[in-house]
Amino acid sequence: MAERWLLQGATVVTGDREHEDLPCGDILIEDGLITAMGRELRVEGCRVLPLAGKLVMPGLIDTHRHTWQTPLRGLGGDWTVLDYLAAVRVKLSPAFRPEDVHAGTLAGALEALDAGITTLVDHAHCIASPAHADAALQGLQESDIQALFAYGYAAGSEPSPSFPTPEHRFADARRLREGPLSSDSGRVRLGIALTEMQIPWEQSRAEVCSARELGVPITLHCSAWPVTGPSEVEQLEREGLLGPDLLFVHCTFSGDDDLARIAGSGGSICATPESELQMGMGFPVIGRALRAGVRTTLGCDVVASNGGELFTAMRLALQSERGRANARAGLPRRLDLKAGQMLRMVTQDAADAIGLGAVTGSLRPGKQADLIVLAADALNMTPLGHPRDAVVLQAHAGNVESVMVRGELVKHQGRLIGTDVAAVRQKALRARDAVLERVGGLSALLADHAKLEEHWDLGNGRASATSGTR
Repeated sequence: MAERWLLQGATVVTGDREHEDLPCGDILIEDGLITAMGRELRVEGCRVLPLAGKLVMPGLIDTHRHTWQTPLRGLGGDWTVLDYLAAVRVKLSPAFRPEDVHAGTLAGALEALDAGITTLVDHAHCIASPAHADAALQGLQESDIQALFAYGYAAGSEPSPSFPTPEHRFADARRLREGPLSSDSGRVRLGIALTEMQIPWEQSRAEVCSARELGVPITLHCSAWPVTGPSEVEQLEREGLLGPDLLFVHCTFSGDDDLARIAGSGGSICATPESELQMGMGFPVIGRALRAGVRTTLGCDVVASNGGELFTAMRLALQSERGRANARAGLPRRLDLKAGQMLRMVTQDAADAIGLGAVTGSLRPGKQADLIVLAADALNMTPLGHPRDAVVLQAHAGNVESVMVRGELVKHQGRLIGTDVAAVRQKALRARDAVLERVGGLSALLADHAKLEEHWDLGNGRASATSGTR
């Protein structure tokens, strides 16, 4: 049972439409839930955490991360999307063994927690066997993060003896749904990550139907480059398969019609501005999606090429969209996109997008105590002007002092609790070295651009467009 806590004397950013922020407030936490919020609460028999000079806010929610790729950190600093597909999806993914997936998932989930991310959507598309799936799930469970384990149906670039047909993957996802992930209230829940929809439509339909039979959320990469033929959203609409359980990732090349379709269906979009801007996946869809009325969220995507924390993602998303709007306006008279909208994207809107809006995403009595404590007395946040704006425009991951998930303190005074960080680092290093050795080293990573069109419709992009090796 989680401990009984009284968080005392902090600036409280509730992130909730019905509960105002508190300039100096207390939060009572019992059995993992927030039970009271206010000023100078008088409570006995609980642990007191004095937080004068600190800021308490909802935990951040990352709605798109390939957590298994953590051992590849920094290898793709100059990669385009074609480089990424050739190096990671074609070359490196088949070289990951279950122990490598476990090491990457554990390290990546702990990295997220350390940066104030209490919930993430783990788009796990490196599942070559049931052992790979179990290893990824174990990594999430050991980290103590709250997660949607989005089981990847993508077959990969090499045949898998364990999954000779898509139906074998469906059966393995069902194994998890009927076993360790049978509950929809567990710390880790099951979701499904679809294969990119350049496969035969019959298989895409079967994947969606499989996920719906399991009764779990669905996520998919969507319109990250211009493709031939109907878009993913259009195909889903034709078959009557759009719905609020769908989280579309990227949508940088989605037309206004597709955005209207997603909005009308109650679906959501995750933008990953750092990877999208670097890799040539088009301009982040954030502004257009918001204007179309689509619930929009943010994700970190791939640490092979960019950072794994959401403070940078919020700031980059906000300022790049403002810059584009300002360029159209000349000298702007106002800024239409507000900092507070970014904060909501990584808290309440993100929770709503993955079906957790009733239990997390904001601070209010009755919700889980998924929250973080920021050092508002740090130089980069002093003086604290508008707290919500300061979180978006001034804070960074280094300001995260404490983290609670379901009322359990998993980070305190700048350190992850109960975690041998050195051992986790060594596992990630061993995984990186082993995987690179299996593929022939760094120089071999970009050797298979010609194979890209065997797996993806690259539209106006061509597999020969490579930045070369490094």
